[in-house]
Amino acid sequence: MAVINYKYKVTIGFPVYNVEKYVSNSLRSALEQEFENYEILVVYDKSDDKSLDIITNLIKTHPNGKKARLIIREKKEGLGEARNTAIREALGKYIYFMDSDDFITPDAISKLYDSARRFDADVTIGSSYKTDGKRTWAEKDNEFPNLQYLEEGYFADYYFNTLRDIMPSTAWNILFKMDFLRKNNLFFPKIKLQEDIAFDELYHPYLNRVVFISDKTYYYLIRPDSLMSRGTRQVINIGEAQFAYNICNMMKSWLPQWKDRPFYGGKCAKTMRRCFYEVVGILKHRERFTEPIQDKALRDMMRHPESLTTILKFKQLRKYNLFYYLLGILPPKLFVKTMYFLCHRKGIF
Repeated sequence: MAVINYKYKVTIGFPVYNVEKYVSNSLRSALEQEFENYEILVVYDKSDDKSLDIITNLIKTHPNGKKARLIIREKKEGLGEARNTAIREALGKYIYFMDSDDFITPDAISKLYDSARRFDADVTIGSSYKTDGKRTWAEKDNEFPNLQYLEEGYFADYYFNTLRDIMPSTAWNILFKMDFLRKNNLFFPKIKLQEDIAFDELYHPYLNRVVFISDKTYYYLIRPDSLMSRGTRQVINIGEAQFAYNICNMMKSWLPQWKDRPFYGGKCAKTMRRCFYEVVGILKHRERFTEPIQDKALRDMMRHPESLTTILKFKQLRKYNLFYYLLGILPPKLFVKTMYFLCHRKGIF
């Protein structure tokens, strides 16, 4: 990999799409960092609202407006591609993604950067808050102790040896080392939903040096109008179910590249668990989709990509792979009944 002379210590990747209610507060939090040597890449993704007017005016009038560089995309391609634009255009040694409806603490970048530099981390992950605009509380799933995983080859073997998630399923509030992304040719998949989850599947196996900090550096805004908030919508477009089907197939198609690695069994299990919860999410709201969803399509989402013979040879998470394999070979109607039984028993719904 060619040596790159980075102009800044950190690039903040800031995609914008239809966030006129929130973007001013969000961009201000990026512009008002205590950290000095950074840039903000504002990637505008053809909104249908006044987001562009708001960010253009803020960049012109804010004392730190010169830190922001505006990139206007010619057509709307989604959050993943907007982040890829930031990766390609970044002039920082590290890149930090934030969503343009959320906001960050004034010391967010300085705290993350200090830990990243100290431990030469591939990724440095901060803790976060949730807020609905009225209340703010610590986000349990994204509340971490100070931890470092620094031994070569250790993290992936450790991470894929358990179904427990110690990594957040988001791209925001993580400081990525640009050399790490470029060395492994890591970009977000070209999809328009759940690109964070899909990106996790790609970059987690390459991690060596991972640092968590307990400092809360990010405020995640819960929006009732979010596409991810199925529970608040009376009608859900059938395209979301089709997308879930496609993303499961896509994640499974990536698995063979790690077939020779010791953690392959664990990687399969974690991928299948994500497919399991995609099915759970559809079943929970099945009656509200705009078109009927076939039992077979749901069962096929749980088809394990490996044979029973191969699974029996796994050294990591063998019993979980067997469980998912057996679910995936059930007759469709029995599969759905089994899923409902499991969800009711576990109190999922």
